[in-house]
Order: sequence, then C-alpha cells, then structure tokens
Amino acid sequence: MYFISIWSLSNHFQRKVLPSIKLNKKIKIVSILTNKDKKDLKFKHINLYNDKKKNFLNENFDYVYISSINSEHYENCKYALENKKNVICEKPICLKKNQLNNLKKIADKNKKKFQEVIQYTHHPLFIKLKKIINDKIIGNIIHVDSSFKVPIDDKKNFRFEKKLGGGALNDVGFYPISIMFTLFDSKKIKILNSNIIKQNNLDIAGNIKTQNEKKIIFNLSWSFKSSYKNNIKIYGENGFIDVDFIFSKKIFQKGEINIFKNIKKTIKVKESNQINLAFQSMLSSNKKKFNKNFETSMKILKVIENLKKK
Repeated sequence: MYFISIWSLSNHFQRKVLPSIKLNKKIKIVSILTNKDKKDLKFKHINLYNDKKKNFLNENFDYVYISSINSEHYENCKYALENKKNVICEKPICLKKNQLNNLKKIADKNKKKFQEVIQYTHHPLFIKLKKIINDKIIGNIIHVDSSFKVPIDDKKNFRFEKKLGGGALNDVGFYPISIMFTLFDSKKIKILNSNIIKQNNLDIAGNIKTQNEKKIIFNLSWSFKSSYKNNIKIYGENGFIDVDFIFSKKIFQKGEINIFKNIKKTIKVKESNQINLAFQSMLSSNKKKFNKNFETSMKILKVIENLKKK
C-alpha cells in the first residue's frame, strides 16, 4: 500500500486523476492541501489543510502529488523536498532549467525522489508502439508528424495567464515535443525552424521542425485555437504508422496502432487506465528509473525554454 498526499486540487486532478486513484486499491490518500472551502469537499477519512504547509507535510506518507498551477510547481516541489518528502508533480515540473537542476540537488542531498508525470508513456499503446519502432517493423524511421491541439475558450483559465505559467507551449506543446525523447530516445535535437503564434503577448499555438542525431525529422504542432487533434504519424523506409489519441485518453480507453505496409494492419491495444499505470510505475521506481525520468524532463524543458527565446 502506498500513502500519498495531494498538494492543491486542480480541475484536471479532480476530473481525471482522483477517479483513477480511487480505483487503485494499492493507493490511499491521507491528506489534501487546498484553499477550497472544506464544506464544498466531500472527502471522508482524509485530513484537509487550508494553508499550513508544514502541518500538511508532517503527515506520514510516501509521496506528495503536486497539482498546483504551473508557476507554483517549482516552489512547491522545493519546499516538499526540503522537508524530506518524495514528490510526483504534474507537468511542466519547472519553467526553467536551473530550477530543475536545483530540485535534483535538493533531492540528492535529502535522498529523496521527484518525478514529472508524463502519463501517456505508461499506457500499453505507447509501450507497444515503441516496441514496433525498435523492432524496425517499418524499417528505419525517416520522419514523424505529431500534433496535440485542444480548443480552449475559457479566458479565465490559468492557461491564458502568462504569469501563472500559462501558454500553449507549456501545456499542449509539451506533449509532441516530449515524443522526441520518450518514444525515440533522442540524445540531441537541432531546431531547423519554428513558428510561435501569440495573442496578447501569450503563445496560443506553435509548430517546429527538428532533427535528431539519428537524422529523423520531426514536424510537431500544438494549439489552443484549432479543432481537437491528438495524433502521431511515423514514416519509415518500408511503410508508415498512424496512431490517434496518443497523448490524452479517457480514463479507460482502448487503443489502435495502424500499420501501413502494402496493406493496412491494425493492432488493437487493451483497455487501460494510463493514470493508474503511471502512478504504479512512479511509486515503485528505482534510482535508475528516476535518473532516466529526470534526464527526459530536462531534455523537454531545454527545447521549450529555447523556443520561448525565439
């Protein structure tokens, strides 16, 4: 049994993460730190804290799950690690490279772990797709197209507040950019060209063309203003692969991998809860896996930070 505490109740956490945790008999929530009125929260047998961080962290638990707004992630992670708690944090875990490096130093000093949640990497769809690529079913990979576009109209959403770490790049852009490292294990990335679209000094969409050390070309795009798209297409020497819903999925969702080599072949992937699978994997991660997760987070952040300078 793993005991976890929750730092802040984001809409995403309440809508997707919490229902998934409740289905996992190996995870128990012991406390929640939130500024929401206790009268509005229907949690039984869970200690609720409004503002006393120290008291909250004095609880006995294995991990704290940080679900605050983007701009608060670094300080919240830092405070928890300094108080010798293991940390799981929603993406983006930090907004700057030096922040991420500092968290690593604090974690190492206190012999604690911290990890960024990249949920889709734990779904059987992603794991099967990676095996197909590594087995060279369509030969060596030549180029990849990937998009994550989610229309958001609510201007009161924190994603439209730059000072809160908002913007499409930090949010939906994170996912197609991450593919270069999670699915293809890229070591080095060269940005060939980029286009960041802004509105009221906030990025709302973007696209980049990159190349890694294996000479794979990536065409990646994201947006808050386009119709919904959540897809990856992978082109190899001997065919191509098409996968929908690669990033975000319903709590329980099956998957399909379509392989085109002369004829179409569809591989069906079993119904799975990627949030639950992500928790199980992160809670049981060893030092080697933790270090790999840190390196992946740093590579993603470097690309995002470089794009913000353009």
